[in-house]
Amino acid sequence: MKPNLCQSCGFPIFEENKSTNRDNSKNDDYCTNCYQNGEFLDHSLTLHGMQVKLMKMAAFHNEFTLGEVEQISINLSRLKRWQMSSI
Repeated sequence: MKPNLCQSCGFPIFEENKSTNRDNSKNDDYCTNCYQNGEFLDHSLTLHGMQVKLMKMAAFHNEFTLGEVEQISINLSRLKRWQMSSI
């Protein structure tokens, strides 16, 4: 089964990195790096800021290639957090 993608950063969500809602229930839409206890960890983060953050991650971590991060970055605007209609 294909994992859900975090609707903020675009990375896969597995059981161990699912975020939590305010009532401590699991949230299937966001990972723990972006969302915890019912709120985003960085309220001021913009779409462009997320793209920059992902590029920096690719530069400093061997887990992601620049190509993978570029592909995720292209698709960020389609994610729930960055959709203007959901604001």
